[in-house]
Amino acid sequence: MSFFRKLTAGLHLRTATPTYDAGEELVAFVTGLNGTTPIVRIGDTIIELPDADPSLVDATVRFEVESFDDSTFRGRGRLLDVLEEPE
Repeated sequence: MSFFRKLTAGLHLRTATPTYDAGEELVAFVTGLNGTTPIVRIGDTIIELPDADPSLVDATVRFEVESFDDSTFRGRGRLLDVLEEPE
């Protein structure tokens, strides 16, 4: 193994558009609304939470990914818990 490979072993580049699978549970910050639907942004990825209350903007929530489109980096999630209320 070359010195460079040893030096960079285990390093991975982060992406601005992470992808998720249905069933994954995530914790994130509700960043805004799409109409009246709260949205979570993780990098450039957007996940809508249609069953969540619009007043949760600026809250930290735990949710389950219900569906995700890898080509548009958009998905839909189901709210599981509010971890930190908005101020």
